[in-house]
Amino acid sequence: MSYLLKKKSKLLKVIRNTIYIVFFLTSIFGAYNYTGNKFLYSLFTITNIYLIIFAFRKKAIFFETFFSLLLFLGYWFKFTMIISFTDGVFREGVGNFDYSSNNFDYGLIISIIGIIPLILFGHIRERFFYYPDKINLIKNRNNFFVKYRKNIIYLFLTLVLTISIINAYFQIYQKGLLPINEINFFFSGTIKWLLLFGLTSISTVLIFLEYNYFKKIFNLTIFISLLEVFLSSLSMISRGMIFNSSALLYGIYKYNKKTVKIMKKENFYIYIFITIVFFYLSVMMVNTIRTNYFYVGKSAIETKKETGEKLLLENIDQKYLDEIKTKKFNFVDLNNEVFYLIINRWVGIDSTLVVSQNKDMLSKNLFVLALNEKPKKNYPTFYEKTFFLEDVKTYNEKNPYLNVKGNTLTGVISFLFFTGSFIFLFIGMLVLVAIGSLIEIISYKISNSNLIFASLIGQIIAFRYIHFGYLPKQSYLLFGSIILTLIIMYIFMNKFIKN
Repeated sequence: MSYLLKKKSKLLKVIRNTIYIVFFLTSIFGAYNYTGNKFLYSLFTITNIYLIIFAFRKKAIFFETFFSLLLFLGYWFKFTMIISFTDGVFREGVGNFDYSSNNFDYGLIISIIGIIPLILFGHIRERFFYYPDKINLIKNRNNFFVKYRKNIIYLFLTLVLTISIINAYFQIYQKGLLPINEINFFFSGTIKWLLLFGLTSISTVLIFLEYNYFKKIFNLTIFISLLEVFLSSLSMISRGMIFNSSALLYGIYKYNKKTVKIMKKENFYIYIFITIVFFYLSVMMVNTIRTNYFYVGKSAIETKKETGEKLLLENIDQKYLDEIKTKKFNFVDLNNEVFYLIINRWVGIDSTLVVSQNKDMLSKNLFVLALNEKPKKNYPTFYEKTFFLEDVKTYNEKNPYLNVKGNTLTGVISFLFFTGSFIFLFIGMLVLVAIGSLIEIISYKISNSNLIFASLIGQIIAFRYIHFGYLPKQSYLLFGSIILTLIIMYIFMNKFIKN
């Protein structure tokens, strides 16, 4: 046994040291190819590498982990990959950025000052609260759940299938598409909440109860939970299933470490493998759907004008349609698209570079205008219009009734810097990080120490922050949904689950 432990320890050291070497070599490439101040890039690199250490330290909470990872990917990883291993050109999201060294430097300064508040608040927070090393399981069993566990699981699966099919058929909430039909606000809001994290929240409760009552993790429940994220993402035409599934798995991993270690590592590796397969399939399928539905003009067929008449394919600009129709994705193209997404689709450094170049435009008034943005169908967002990022696929004067709507996002750091104030950026990030941390802590407290649920909530908030920018005032809808979820969780745990 001691031999196996030593062998395992050596393997972990090899993996850790390999990661350090990769980071170091990549940083060297980045510094060599960076056209601005080398010291500034080095500081940018050190800050982001510490961000990874910070994310996985012993006293980290889930919000910090996910937010740190997303910031790292959106800033250092994306930036360094592009300047080191491509032609140094950003494929999207930078508008008329001039690639000057001064604007690069200014963008890195904004990035560093935007990241530091997360690290600072995290170290302050851990002096007052952190998850205990040991979490006690629920002592009293819920006889109803124990007796009808399988029925509940299959009922949940039925709910997942029903919601996914309803949303896909009626196109209630799909990424990049405007709703075709007028649907009751509360009904559509419920569907959206269930797809985004409502159904996954149910998964966290089911896994939590099985863990506590049976002292076992059932593979079927884990599989259905991962399947739910896959089907929900597919129904929304979203390539983001990796986020909720990662929150589930990481929460399970942490909960297993802090309670009775009943989950075998072999099983955990299987869950990771299933997640990767589901994620790969979802990206391939969504890319295919978007190519054949969004851009070939099929989405316009069912889109109605204000007069009620249908917009036919013949009414679409033929030149635009012919150009798009040439896009015939094969297997190789789809795989290339996956790799493209891995590098380019993280939100962060691109918007910060755009802001860095247009520093003369920045003001408190600009921030207020952006904050008060109102939705406009088939029209560029405030950010796109202000910073010259209009996209022909988002708006085309000849085809104003296409229901395609893709938004270019700023991320929270760039959005806060619309003021042009580093002080406002720093304080704003501190406040937002404090809010995110507090909500996660509350979710942990009211859910009877359900780390899986806390992990999901922490990830949801981190995801919202990193994808901030479009209709910022409507953030109340997401946070309202989170508060509603917390209330439901509190009632459920106090009414039906007693420790």
